[in-house]
Amino acid sequence: MVPVLTSSVVVFILVIYLLVFLILTAKDRLLPQKDVAIVINGNADAPVVVKPGSSLLSTLASNNVFLASACGGGGTCAMCKCQVYSGGGDVLPTETNHLNRREVQESVRLACQVKVKEDMEIKVPDEVFGVKKWECAVVSNDNVSTYIKEFVVSLPPGESLKFRSGDYIQVDVPETTIMFDRDLYNIPEKFKDDYDKFRIWDLKTVVEEPVFRAYSMANHPAEGNIMKLNIRIATPPWDRGKNAFADVPPGYCSSYIFSRKPGDKVTISGPYGEFHIKNTEKEMVYIGGGAGMAPLRSHIFHLFHTLKTGRKVSYWYGARSLREIFYEEEFRAIEQEFPNFRFEIALSEPLPEDNWTGYTGFIHSVVLNEYLSKHPEPEEVEYYLCGPPLMLSAVQNMLDNLGVPSENVAFDDFGS
Repeated sequence: MVPVLTSSVVVFILVIYLLVFLILTAKDRLLPQKDVAIVINGNADAPVVVKPGSSLLSTLASNNVFLASACGGGGTCAMCKCQVYSGGGDVLPTETNHLNRREVQESVRLACQVKVKEDMEIKVPDEVFGVKKWECAVVSNDNVSTYIKEFVVSLPPGESLKFRSGDYIQVDVPETTIMFDRDLYNIPEKFKDDYDKFRIWDLKTVVEEPVFRAYSMANHPAEGNIMKLNIRIATPPWDRGKNAFADVPPGYCSSYIFSRKPGDKVTISGPYGEFHIKNTEKEMVYIGGGAGMAPLRSHIFHLFHTLKTGRKVSYWYGARSLREIFYEEEFRAIEQEFPNFRFEIALSEPLPEDNWTGYTGFIHSVVLNEYLSKHPEPEEVEYYLCGPPLMLSAVQNMLDNLGVPSENVAFDDFGS
């Protein structure tokens, strides 16, 4: 018996074919399959020819044009700004909080939020072309405090890193799973009680797609072709109700770095940065905490070991207890050699075994009470800041109350 196609069946089949046609047509319009050309900085003779579909940030990185991005392309740091003159579409809601009216008028966009769909014309900062990417080798990865590692890598043979003190690099993190009880490298016995107390060993990080994060360098240019980072493990927020970590993963990149062993390979790009020493003769006050040590160490070592500066410099560093203090001997050595430098520590929660007789309290209060409130002209000093967000906010408010103009305050607000 021959099946008979009713009119309703025929209509149904035709509708299905029509929907498939519309979907394929829409896909071709939204994500065209042909290659597109990106003209960079007016160089129409040598456009970058790419497949469409990815973000402008990742597309440029795939073609060795590395824009800065502290958040790994998440649209929160606003460091991947470039000008998109054509082919970028309208400014997205995810960008508006990071762009002022003038920037919008000048076609500034966040590269991580712009999808490559058609031919484009863009402009990136000229210094981007000095950024390189290397596969580096881990030299050492040791805890300098309970939750901070000094992570040191070397460049491939024959390569060199030309950078300025205060610059940062980006670390690539591949797809991976980090089991803290299995993978954390070389946690010293003296710190393990804290890891036990907070059940840090139970944490796990699953990186489902490649990401990257930015970290300031602690080394200064004269230390050779190494990169020295101070990385704090980014644990989840503590849930007081559950007396446990919140149900969110630890930081992807800090977990990855805490698992690296000497000899491992790590992909790094750089240098990037604008947190540089100003070329003046003004007094300099450095204020830091936590992993914010990194760029401040780089500055101070360059000032004294390379420039042999005669400027008056002080460094005020805050920590909870003595076990969170590192590099003290290095700064004391500079203090001994240069009478124009002083290094001061403040502990907010000194332990009984610390037998601490120095400054106590939060660092912004200590530097105000012990120094700036007695300073004849605090508004004429240059300030360089790096540390946890709450510390940065407190210090900036304190300086604002002292009448310090914004041009005298420089800060590095990530990687801490």
